[in-house]
Amino acid sequence: MQHTTSSSRRLIYVMLLLVIIASVTLSVVMERTAHNIRRNETPLLNSTIPQMRYLGDFESALLRYQLALDKRYTESITPERFEFLESMGRNELDATLAQLRPSLGDGPELAALRAGYQSIIGMTPEFERNVGLHPAAARAVLIRMNDEVKLLRTRVDNLQQRVEDELYANGSMANRAVGWITGLVHVFDVFALLTCVFMLYHVRARVRVEDELSHQASHDPLTGLAHRRSFEARLAALPEEPHVVVLGTIDRFSRIIGGFGHAFGDRIMVGLAARIRGAAERSGGEVFRLDGANFAILYRMACDTEAFAAALSGLRDEVRNPYDCEGHEIFTTLSLGAVSYPLHGGSPDALLRNADAALQAARKAGGDRLVVYSQQLNAEAGERLDMESLLRHAVERGELELHYQPQQALHDGALIGFEALLRWRRHGKLISPADFIPLAEESGLIVPIGSWVLEEACRQISVWQAETGQRVSIAVNISPRQFAAPGFLAHLEDLLATSHVDPACLELEITESVMVEDAESAIALLHRLRALGLRLAIDDFGTGYSSLAYLSRFPIHKLKIDQSFVRNMHAVSEQAAIVQATISLGHSLGLTVIAEGVESETQRAMLSVWRCDEIQGYHYSRPLPAASALHFLEGSLQLQAA
Repeated sequence: MQHTTSSSRRLIYVMLLLVIIASVTLSVVMERTAHNIRRNETPLLNSTIPQMRYLGDFESALLRYQLALDKRYTESITPERFEFLESMGRNELDATLAQLRPSLGDGPELAALRAGYQSIIGMTPEFERNVGLHPAAARAVLIRMNDEVKLLRTRVDNLQQRVEDELYANGSMANRAVGWITGLVHVFDVFALLTCVFMLYHVRARVRVEDELSHQASHDPLTGLAHRRSFEARLAALPEEPHVVVLGTIDRFSRIIGGFGHAFGDRIMVGLAARIRGAAERSGGEVFRLDGANFAILYRMACDTEAFAAALSGLRDEVRNPYDCEGHEIFTTLSLGAVSYPLHGGSPDALLRNADAALQAARKAGGDRLVVYSQQLNAEAGERLDMESLLRHAVERGELELHYQPQQALHDGALIGFEALLRWRRHGKLISPADFIPLAEESGLIVPIGSWVLEEACRQISVWQAETGQRVSIAVNISPRQFAAPGFLAHLEDLLATSHVDPACLELEITESVMVEDAESAIALLHRLRALGLRLAIDDFGTGYSSLAYLSRFPIHKLKIDQSFVRNMHAVSEQAAIVQATISLGHSLGLTVIAEGVESETQRAMLSVWRCDEIQGYHYSRPLPAASALHFLEGSLQLQAA
């Protein structure tokens, strides 16, 4: 493409140069031809054409002189009249001969005319003497005079013919020159026309390219929708009248890309963008693609109207319709955050900031919903930012600590180990894990925090074993993000090497969600962890992406039944059935089964009857600080010794 453009540009330059050269050449040729024509016309105008006129005057004077002689011979005029006419004719002939002299010069032509004229003049006295007295002699003289007139007229005719030939030759030369110039002008016009057509074609192509570049500069190349800068400019140019800004994102679109690839995701995005645009424009909305799976929609209405509610309902219904692409049926939903001008902001920046806060609230609530902005959202967003900032320094400030919840074997009631639970103590006050764990997951802080938890658990195992002389097991929760971190395995290997902890004393609790992105890689990593001697457990079994096909391939030791099933199993038969089935499944796979969230003797007794292996929960013990957990451990060891 670039080579073609360069060649076309060079061709345009060459053609323009040729047009310039042809124009200069044509001007030179025209000037030279005009000069030649003027040079040839000057003698004609100054000499030849006057000569033609004077020869005619000479011939006319000669004829009038002859007519006067004829009239005198027939005596139709008096001698006095003849004398007057003869004198006047002689003067005319003398005058015309004088006028012919500049053009003819003193050459033989003028001499011949003068001689003939003198001959006629010389016979006039003889004619005059015989007229009336000797008619025959007068007639003879008249005949001689007429013959001389005829001879003189023949000479004049020859001279006139020569002048006419000169005029014709000069006219032919001028005509040929004009024809040559006309031909050159036509050739130049054709060449200039072709050059103009060629240039018009390329100018049109250039304008089309510039239009395309201008369109691309303000639109998303994939979907054809106007992009973020266009959206911001559109907001800034809106008149001061009510309008609604809606930010939306396609829920879990990254899963589509992870499952089928970016090319497939692009095709889905193009189709979804067309759907969103069609649904929005039916309600008078303008759609913009911001980035990734994020869109912005501008409605020229208030957000508390029925029309707006109907517009957003139609939009969400349109996106919910399954999308068939390459034989795959894809289901999508939209999370939407809306703000209204001027109620929720008076500037584009404020509107976008508040709309994004509403969108994040919609996503946090699970997606597939519309959240209209309120002041509380900004307050919550600000609190989350502040909390994230503080959480980033929690490790270095020593604000994180582990509490340990004892785990009990059901068959003999003995302590089998602890689960390490993360706590954040700031200014002497514990912050709920429900408040900061999701934030750590979202921000990525869970990776360094998780590394600290592993290090602290290994340190605590070493301390307790040194103080009690007994092996102590601690279970540590591993988040999916931490599990997928590149240095996770290497960190564990270094930690085990430096802490000298028995790997069998460290149990890693991993949720089934680690299978979502790349199940094969996750299974391979689990095998490598087990090869280190670590014990592995599936946490919150049944609440995530449970797959018996994957479960049978997991190199795990333990299944952990989520407390959501245990809490109401004594009252809800379906949940009791799930717990029993999970216990049976675990045992059939050769796994230990532990139930969490056991808070009553009834629950403990039911699990014991169903042959659950282990329990943890408030019925046995709450999570304990390290010092209290040590006392609990020592007490349990004393009971076992007794």
